[in-house]
Amino acid sequence: MKAIIISDADARGLLDQLELGKMRAANHWPLSSKSSPEDIEQAHRAFHYIVTKWLQEQGADVLRRG
Repeated sequence: MKAIIISDADARGLLDQLELGKMRAANHWPLSSKSSPEDIEQAHRAFHYIVTKWLQEQGADVLRRG
């Protein structure tokens, strides 16, 4: 186990990336309020990618080993 310490600025940076407006601007979230299941799945993948990338940048090992 390892502890990863993040700064408030880094945490705010992640939250900024996950704002709905920015997700939509990057085409990661559907513009329509009537989203299809595929749209929601795409948005979930984008959210997961952004958070995983951010965690790796902070030094976390997020790979699952079987």
